[in-house]
Amino acid sequence: MVWLSGISVVKAPFRYSISEIVDDMLRDKMDREAREYAKSQLGIEYVYKSYDLSKVDFGSDQYVEPHIAMDELYRQTASVSMGGMDRSGIGMLITVNDNPQYLDPAPTAGLVPQLSLRQDIRAQNLQGLACSALPESLLNSAGHFAMGGKGDVLLIMGSGYTEWFLDRIKQIKNITRKSRGDFYSMIYFLIFSDAAASAIISPEPDGAQVRIDPRHVVVTRSARPVPAATLKMSPDNRCRVIFDMSLDPRGLRDDIVRLAAKSLTRLQRVLPEGIDVFGIHTAGKKFVDSVAEGCSLDPSKIRMSHDIMSSTGNMGALSSIQFVDECIRQDAIYKGNMGCFIDYGWEGAGAFAFERIS
Repeated sequence: MVWLSGISVVKAPFRYSISEIVDDMLRDKMDREAREYAKSQLGIEYVYKSYDLSKVDFGSDQYVEPHIAMDELYRQTASVSMGGMDRSGIGMLITVNDNPQYLDPAPTAGLVPQLSLRQDIRAQNLQGLACSALPESLLNSAGHFAMGGKGDVLLIMGSGYTEWFLDRIKQIKNITRKSRGDFYSMIYFLIFSDAAASAIISPEPDGAQVRIDPRHVVVTRSARPVPAATLKMSPDNRCRVIFDMSLDPRGLRDDIVRLAAKSLTRLQRVLPEGIDVFGIHTAGKKFVDSVAEGCSLDPSKIRMSHDIMSSTGNMGALSSIQFVDECIRQDAIYKGNMGCFIDYGWEGAGAFAFERIS
């Protein structure tokens, strides 16, 4: 068993409605059809950004630094999770890093001294697993304990995609649905929130909020030889590095639905009891509804995912831990009851069950 406590979610400080962004800030870049699609089809009302967008000139193609750095969000959320605990009791640090601010070195290099963690701590950075990273983090923590690793695991997850896509759409003059690459860059800019989350993962139940059996963490990886979605850095004609996206949304969605259904079926075979509430990664209404249908889930049991998605957008890698946190905050499950979250990202889909214990 692994036990989670100190779950914390910290959102970037700038909150915007989708209507505010597309009708005011991007009105000169987007045609009417693209704006109406964004407002009606995403299933998202609000997002949180690391930029004060009122200070961004969308007509300029100059790069703009985020107004709050991801490492600041990392420090904020980790400080909440650790509280007043003795930090020498943390034996492993795992970061899930989905933002361009830390390509090299890994964020663990700075966070160990910044958070006053011990110098012999084990450190692991999961880069590029994106929204499917929590199951891997849980299994790696269980492996750490099984191998005799001493101390708890501090898990820190970050999602900071705005910087990638803001720079891209600033260089686009006119966004229409006919120009698919530009249109998808705009959609990804709109749907993602910038945020960080953290939790303490322990081998013992003292003070824990949630219990997870590693046997109830299932991951099914894609067999595609070429991923359906990629982000890469490419030089433009001025030798400036830009972020370029290749995306096959229908192929990605079909792949995810099939893998999610397979993972959930595998999980249900080993669960000793039923699930009271299901969560689905909040990648947008089409993805959530497609996964729910493919997994034959009762719409009433995934209503919470739609509500979370509407109010905070796509929280990327930390949408899973956000769902667990909201289940506790909203009493969506009670002590002794179980929830399940269906995770999916670049490399596949997974599902894990969790039991509330406090």
